Amino acid sequence: MNLFEALSEAAKKNKVSHAYIIRGEDKDALSLALHLAMAVNCQSGILLPCGECSSCRKAKSANHPDISVLECSGESIGIDAIRNMQKEIYIKPYEGKKRVYVIADGGRMTVQAQNCLLKMLEEPPRSGIIIITVENQHNLLPTVVSRCQLLKLDTGLRGLDHPGYKDLVACFLEEDFMNASARIEELSKGDSNTVSEFLDYLLMTLRDILLSKVAGGSKLLYIKNNDEFIRRMAANMTYRRLDKLINAVINTQEKNKYNANSQLALEVLLLQIQEE
Repeated sequence: MNLFEALSEAAKKNKVSHAYIIRGEDKDALSLALHLAMAVNCQSGILLPCGECSSCRKAKSANHPDISVLECSGESIGIDAIRNMQKEIYIKPYEGKKRVYVIADGGRMTVQAQNCLLKMLEEPPRSGIIIITVENQHNLLPTVVSRCQLLKLDTGLRGLDHPGYKDLVACFLEEDFMNASARIEELSKGDSNTVSEFLDYLLMTLRDILLSKVAGGSKLLYIKNNDEFIRRMAANMTYRRLDKLINAVINTQEKNKYNANSQLALEVLLLQIQEE
C-alpha cells in the first residue's frame, strides 16, 4: 500500500496513529502534515479532506483552533516550546475531532526537548495527534522514532517515466474511451508488472489532483511535468467523483493481484469510469 492509500484509509476508518514522522524535504513534508491534519478533522464523509467544510476552510486559512504548527524561530526547538505543547495537547479539542500538533523540522529539537516529547509519546493523549517533519529521521532520538509511524515522502514509483502511462491516464480521465481501449490492449502486451505500475501511476495522478484541489500548487505532486493537466482535472472534478475513482482504482489493484487477465481488469475499470 502506498503512502496516499495508507493516509486515506486511516482517516476514513478513524484509525490514525497518535504520532507520525514524515520524512521529506521541509516544505513538502510540512504540506503533507497539514494535509493529514485537515483530513482527521474533516467533517465530510466522502473524501478526506474535502476542502469545502468549515473545518477544512479554517485549516487552509491557518485559523483552525485544534491545528497548531510549532516552527523553529531560532537555531533550535527548545524544551520550553515542547512543554507548552504538552500543556495543551491533553485538552479536549475545541471543535474538531482531534487536536493536531505539527512539529516542523523536528530534527532541530534539542535532546532535552525530544526527551520531553518522549513522555507524550509514551502516554499519548486520547484526542491528540503529533506529526513531526524531518529531512532525516536519524536527527531524532531512536526512542522517539520507535514510537511514531514513519512516512517516507521521498519514496518514488518504479514506472513514473513510462511513456505510455501519461497518455493512457489522460484517455481515462478525459473520457476518451475509444483511444483508451486501444491503449489498454497495447499496454497489456507488456510484462506482468506493467499493468500494476500503470495502476500505481493512475492512483498517484488522482492523488495529485486531490492535493491540487485541496491545497493548490505543485510542491507535493508525485508526478512532475504534468502540472497543467493536474490543474485542469482538479478544476473539473468534484470531490465525490474523485472519491469514487480512487476507490475504483484501489479495488482494481486488489483484483489484479489475483487475476491473470490484466487486460480484462483494465477494461472493467474503464467501464466503471464510463458509468460514473
